[in-house]
Amino acid sequence: MKTNSIMFRVPGAIRGQGRSRTTLKAGHATIYESAEDRSYKGLIQHYAMEAMKKNGYSSPVEPDPSGFSVCVTIYMKFPASFSRKRKERGYRLFLRPYRKPDVDNVAKIFLDAMNSVVYPDDRMVTQLHIAKVFSDIDSVYVTVAWEETENAQV
Repeated sequence: MKTNSIMFRVPGAIRGQGRSRTTLKAGHATIYESAEDRSYKGLIQHYAMEAMKKNGYSSPVEPDPSGFSVCVTIYMKFPASFSRKRKERGYRLFLRPYRKPDVDNVAKIFLDAMNSVVYPDDRMVTQLHIAKVFSDIDSVYVTVAWEETENAQV
């Protein structure tokens, strides 16, 4: 067995998964997600597909039974009110951002966006690590790792 991984960065403002909306059309309930969520998922998919192609994968990977391990690191810009001393503490990871978006909502939007791009379904993710840290720019780094059996797709 061989361990494989991809890593990619999504620059810019960070979004968490929003709440689904429900409307009634012709007496039937229709559930949909916001245009902002769809747009952000498209951005995530773009960077995930680039990482897959760069590493020689053309379709979602079928892992061995151990599943996928995902690490999401959210880099959030320092507030303008932070002094140089507080920024230094943030760089050393003594201070962490407590503001929105919540880490669980960020994880959800990233895991959902990588469906059918990196893995067939996010239920195959068996390990998840997520952290928020301060930085000079907003961005999210994602690493996905999996064990590959001899007969897996490449």
